[in-house]
Amino acid sequence: MTELKFVYGDPQICSGCMICVNVCSMYYSKVIGPEWSRVRVVRVEPGLDFPLFCRNCEDAPCISACPEGALSRTSKGVVIVNDGKCTGHGECVKACPYNAIRINRDTGKAIKCIHCGQCVERCPADAIWITTEAELSEKDADGRMARLYEDHKEELYGREKSA
Repeated sequence: MTELKFVYGDPQICSGCMICVNVCSMYYSKVIGPEWSRVRVVRVEPGLDFPLFCRNCEDAPCISACPEGALSRTSKGVVIVNDGKCTGHGECVKACPYNAIRINRDTGKAIKCIHCGQCVERCPADAIWITTEAELSEKDADGRMARLYEDHKEELYGREKSA
């Protein structure tokens, strides 16, 4: 398999403008709103904005958790949802360690980032990019970004109050 790519963001550059969220919801759902987006931005005070995306985990617990077999991996390594098979069971949502899958309130189907790059192209601060673990290790050689995500993992990956 090719080296897994995912979208990642620097919380010290991200301004929390939500353009990535709005672009995503408009691109896929033709409506602007965070509840239709496949990406989310979480503000952690004092003033850190964390853009959060599916990480295409190597073990991808969401795939094995789905009782309908609706999640799979493409030849490029991207985890995708088959809308024809998805019944909105929600086991994938529970299994995702990054809280990166949600159930679309209109369709009742799971949605997640598929790394289309729309948000990356439109980020005015260049705070997000598509990367691999190796590239990220190089870019974050001092571990600054990794520490920020680790220090705030409960706020970032804890379950949302309303699904």
